Amino acid sequence: MPQAARWVGSPSIKGKSESMRMALLTFSLLGLQFTWGIEMTYCTPYLLQLGLTKSRTSLVWIAGPLSGLIIQPLIGVIADRSRSKWGRRRPFMVVGSAIVALCLLVLGWTTEIVSLFVKDAEKSKNVTIALAVLSIYAVDFAINIVQACCRSLIVDTLPIPLQQAGSAWATRMSAIGQLISYVIGSIDTVSLFGAIIGDTQFKQMTVIAALSLIGAVSVTCYSVEERILITARDSDGKAGAVQVISQLFKTTMDLPPRIQAICWAQFWAWIGWFPFLFYSTTWVGETYFRYEVPKDAPQSSDFLGEIGRVGSLSLVVFSSITFISSVLLPFCVQPPDSKRSRFTPRPPPGIAALLKKITAVRPDLQTSWLISHVMFAATMIFAPLAQSRAFATCLVALCGIPWAISSWAPFAFMGVEINKLAMGPAAAARSSGVTMITSSTIRSGIHDTDTEMDVLRLNHHDTDSDSDSDDDANIPSTGELAGIYLGVLNVYTTLPQFVGTFISWIVFSLLEPGSTKRDDSAQDSQWIRRDKEGPNAISICLFVGALCALVAAEATRRLRYAR
Repeated sequence: MPQAARWVGSPSIKGKSESMRMALLTFSLLGLQFTWGIEMTYCTPYLLQLGLTKSRTSLVWIAGPLSGLIIQPLIGVIADRSRSKWGRRRPFMVVGSAIVALCLLVLGWTTEIVSLFVKDAEKSKNVTIALAVLSIYAVDFAINIVQACCRSLIVDTLPIPLQQAGSAWATRMSAIGQLISYVIGSIDTVSLFGAIIGDTQFKQMTVIAALSLIGAVSVTCYSVEERILITARDSDGKAGAVQVISQLFKTTMDLPPRIQAICWAQFWAWIGWFPFLFYSTTWVGETYFRYEVPKDAPQSSDFLGEIGRVGSLSLVVFSSITFISSVLLPFCVQPPDSKRSRFTPRPPPGIAALLKKITAVRPDLQTSWLISHVMFAATMIFAPLAQSRAFATCLVALCGIPWAISSWAPFAFMGVEINKLAMGPAAAARSSGVTMITSSTIRSGIHDTDTEMDVLRLNHHDTDSDSDSDDDANIPSTGELAGIYLGVLNVYTTLPQFVGTFISWIVFSLLEPGSTKRDDSAQDSQWIRRDKEGPNAISICLFVGALCALVAAEATRRLRYAR
């Protein structure tokens, strides 16, 4: 007979109100997204400035999907089976954050580090590029460890009725982190802070990102108490590499129909989002300097920081709209499995009357996700026509609405489906009158030997039921499968990034094949294309992404029929 998972303790979150608990639970994502924002804003122009061509730079960004494809599923399985006394997720979050912080500092001071060991100028340039690329790979691999466990912690801790609320809060925190990163990125921090934490904008950004990630993860780890796994499901006490890989492969090849449908919708959506997230800052900055700044205009001594600030200004607007949407839209969208939930999100009093009218005709989450794909496609299809910073900024800003939905919808769906899989036997047990063993009854030695169960259920503050009709909705979750299934979702998020990278490489190779900064005598601004003739290669990548978003809309429509 298969062995069920056995637990000790109950998950808990510090804080006196539900909003405070949700904020503390998801606070780590603020620092995580801040770090992603800095990387996406500055690393592409940084690599171009070092001398890489756009086509080679696009291949560097295979680090993101490669790390997500390998690390997140493996860490998910390993963390699912972890029996650490500190919990399954938090130790990985802490260690991963420390590695990210160290690698960010190496990335910021790559030139100085290489100059200590390599004196030849030409060799030094090549080694600098190699170390920068290696640092980006290390950052991406380590940050995926943190991200996998941050998301799994939400699924672990919250019962099914609060999964959409948890995902919405995660989106809000991500939007805040992204907004802060772009606001700071749009400021001339060198003039503001001096050379205390670096003599260039990029160096200062890496320091701030490292400190913010460590601080945000520390807040969540201190505020959340995890339950302790005693024995994993169907475990013989061993969790070797072969067993982990085998479990991951079997799970990926035999997904439940609903989870499979969610993954395919995510797959096509991310072929569209990948070029937007990695190149939009460079695209806005290049559009500005290509069409609005005369070629003979005086150049800044820190051109990388200047183009980063120009691009960040547009993404400040994007992040602001994302944040506002992530706050308001969850009140206007029916949660998945809403017929079972008795939990109603409470909007701020000032907008309660308006939202009350909207909720009478509010769409479900599946329809909202579909609309977000269509809206993103309808926006980015105009990218090749952008010839001013204002128009490019407007297109980027409008994408804040679909991005808010796309950031929470798949995780809300997955949270519900994962906990349905884990609570299935428990639901049956409740209906047959079997007693649930909690940590408190274990400690007191009180249990019924005739009805003893190996599965320890969780004590959530929000699971008191007022009626029998709410019983199923309020069965607390174990989230024991969260790591592996969210890892599988991440496989479907990262595979399209390989596709996006390949598409970008082809487009850049065909339209802008040459290096833009070949030697030290070239102007610092020569790494971007300044002539107005010919199409902008990045805008073509965004256009292709828009077409893929339409395929994602069809995949999301089919989600309704998956059973």
